[in-house]
Amino acid sequence: MAARPLELEGTWEEIVAHAPELAGRRVRLTVLPEEMESAPEAKAPAFRPARGPSTARSLLRYAGTWEGNDLEERLEEVYANRTNTRF
Repeated sequence: MAARPLELEGTWEEIVAHAPELAGRRVRLTVLPEEMESAPEAKAPAFRPARGPSTARSLLRYAGTWEGNDLEERLEEVYANRTNTRF
């Protein structure tokens, strides 16, 4: 079983700091383009919980569009993987 390669990412100065552990080993170096300043992220809309108890009525419009034959299997997977809600 082959060991996973060690991946290092950072500035040249940060990479050179690992020189002792890399001495005598084969390495591959990829110089990345300078990071461009990203635009400020748009503020996510405030969460609005549904009014009243959930009935999943909005999901019913998609129920008829299910493509595949694994609905029962997916449903069992949901039941097996969901956790109890704590408030």
